[in-house]
Amino acid sequence: MIDIMGAVQYFLSLGPALMMPVILFILALIFRQPVGKSARAAILVGIAFVGIFAVLGAVLDVVSKIINSMVQAYGIKLVGLDIGWPLTSAITWAVPLSALIIPIGFIVNIVLLVLGWTSTFDADIWNYWHWAFTAVMVYMWTNNLALAYIIAIITEILILKLADWTAPLAQKFFGIPGCSLPHTETTNWAPLNLALEKAIFSRIKKLEEIKADPESLRERFGVFGEPMMIGFVIGVLLGLIARMSWDWVLRAGIYVAALMLLMGRLIGILMEGLVPIADGIREFFERSKRFKGRVIWIGIDAGPIGNANPPSIAVGYISIPLLYLIAVCLSYIGANQILPLADVAIIPLFFMWAAAASRGNLIKAFLNGLITLTLVVYLTHLFASPLTTAAISIGYAIPVALASSLDAGSHVLPFVLMYPIISFVSGNMGGFAFGTILLIIYFAAWYYARDMPKKLAEKL
Repeated sequence: MIDIMGAVQYFLSLGPALMMPVILFILALIFRQPVGKSARAAILVGIAFVGIFAVLGAVLDVVSKIINSMVQAYGIKLVGLDIGWPLTSAITWAVPLSALIIPIGFIVNIVLLVLGWTSTFDADIWNYWHWAFTAVMVYMWTNNLALAYIIAIITEILILKLADWTAPLAQKFFGIPGCSLPHTETTNWAPLNLALEKAIFSRIKKLEEIKADPESLRERFGVFGEPMMIGFVIGVLLGLIARMSWDWVLRAGIYVAALMLLMGRLIGILMEGLVPIADGIREFFERSKRFKGRVIWIGIDAGPIGNANPPSIAVGYISIPLLYLIAVCLSYIGANQILPLADVAIIPLFFMWAAAASRGNLIKAFLNGLITLTLVVYLTHLFASPLTTAAISIGYAIPVALASSLDAGSHVLPFVLMYPIISFVSGNMGGFAFGTILLIIYFAAWYYARDMPKKLAEKL
């Protein structure tokens, strides 16, 4: 187990900018693609990731300062702290049981592909930590290793199915041909966001009549309707709300505008590298007797995609002040103890499927996404206890009473899968009943919205 842990830690230490090109190059060769073409495509992917993380690092550093200023300016205090997804994933991987998740996850994906139960080949091994997080949370709650792995595998299977289901809409709306998004923290919200769009927001005529997507805003307001300009205005507003100095207000505007402009261009480079590999793999499967007639998609990380999507960025960042209002209000009813902090900068990810459901309508995406955001804050609170226990178990010194992250709180599918079982095992019949209701609601929403990705993709 120690050897496996060491190999996993080394593999993960390579980072996406190195790991993804290596994985994709090997895949391309396995599927009999030309060496030169494969090398060029893989290097382009690596270059895109270098650019993406450079831009995100610069922008998120500025946004983090805005958030800290806002917290201090308004004296927002809570017992626990949002420690961010990097530390959450590091704690997850440091728990010994996580070591087997990469081989298990890979084998499960291959088996499902061979059986025809999924069309997604998940090349995003970096984010297999989502399945590991599920396993660790279950284990910390139940101390049952077998149950931890079982629920992690079920989560992976369902996320792959969600990636297949949402692929038509993801490819059209986010501009990722040949790819899908088997990314737990984002794609597991698609059933709820799409069901809310179908049941509520699409039925409000005035919302349907308002053309509030970036394209319409550009036509109506000219240069001031461009995503870059919208980003500048949002950044300036955030700086003013945080009571920052005039130079930081302008800096906030420039950096959010940069995120709006540069990330889209970098995703273009990423797709320039991914598409030839995805097309080559798809052609290989089409020639295969076993896979003839089937479409195979390459599963990629939704993080850069959501952080590059102008509607998601716009409604996400403008919602930051409301995030703190939600956190404080929930604390008064005992439903939150965690101060949002480190993961606030990635808030666009919690709005990306609300944005996709509305086809970029900023008003509908904002309203739909606020429901997601409220649930994320509540789940962040619920995951605090097992995540803090996990940190203590590996000897990590938590500087606060409770540690969690908004990223952890975005794991809604793992939560609805594990909560009824955890409650039943612990003899909490009230929790079992509540968890069962949540589970039914989730899958009912998925069934209700089953036709939405294809319908919305056709409209786009």
